[in-house]
Amino acid sequence: MTSDRSARLKRSSDADGNVAGDPTNPRPLVRGAQRLFIIIEHLSARPMTLTEVARSVDLPKSTALRFLRTLEESGWVVRDKDGVYALGPAIVGLAAQYLSGNPLVEVATPAIRALNAELDETISLSRRVGLTRVCVQEFPSTKNLRLVLGLGERGPLHAGASGLLLFAYMPPHERQRLADQGFERYTSRTITDLDKLEAEAVKIRERGWALTQGQKTVGGLAIAVPITVPGTNGEIAALGIFGPEARCSTKREQRRWLDALLETAKEIDATTVNYRGA
Repeated sequence: MTSDRSARLKRSSDADGNVAGDPTNPRPLVRGAQRLFIIIEHLSARPMTLTEVARSVDLPKSTALRFLRTLEESGWVVRDKDGVYALGPAIVGLAAQYLSGNPLVEVATPAIRALNAELDETISLSRRVGLTRVCVQEFPSTKNLRLVLGLGERGPLHAGASGLLLFAYMPPHERQRLADQGFERYTSRTITDLDKLEAEAVKIRERGWALTQGQKTVGGLAIAVPITVPGTNGEIAALGIFGPEARCSTKREQRRWLDALLETAKEIDATTVNYRGA
């Protein structure tokens, strides 16, 4: 199965007109593989038509179609009767392997589940991937009025508590790269000025947590704290809680959420130390 998929990926790398199989020129293969992954990344945000895929990856429709057919044959994407493409079942196996084999998710999941049961609010675990935030674990609230990200959801680094916390711990040159792309405004409270974001990042690093109210979702409140990713050189992940602002409108309620998060983060960090030492 794996070899078949690899072969299809290799054949598709020449969809932009380059000659395949030349060992002295690996660039077409690399470029083709990058485009395949970029298509998968774009489809992870939402289903798309052929025209939308071609536009999003800046390719002619004929070339984008060849890439999509290769991905469809391998199960990475599916196409419905209206010609709309979405992620396929092969992604599920890949995600399951990540969730079951990733040290951070493995050691953090029991503590996150317990915190979710204690507060009955949505608890998430997010990591930075490039210039975006990705939710790698989540236990939603069971209440009728709730906020959720969704496992695998990609979000901004400048809006929302988890995103801002990850922004604060990014290297300065990476924050500048993000600023060069521009900051999207989600609500009237979204911070889109780099100097103000840098000032907020200093506060987050000094106090060790981030709190946002309505910066990404109107009427939402979120708090996030850092945890260290095992097996890395000090990479920080974000442990977050979020829900309707009305349920956490007082300082006392916010402190309750924050204290519970900090205690859970302490537990996870202690477990990851033992994991690394095992």
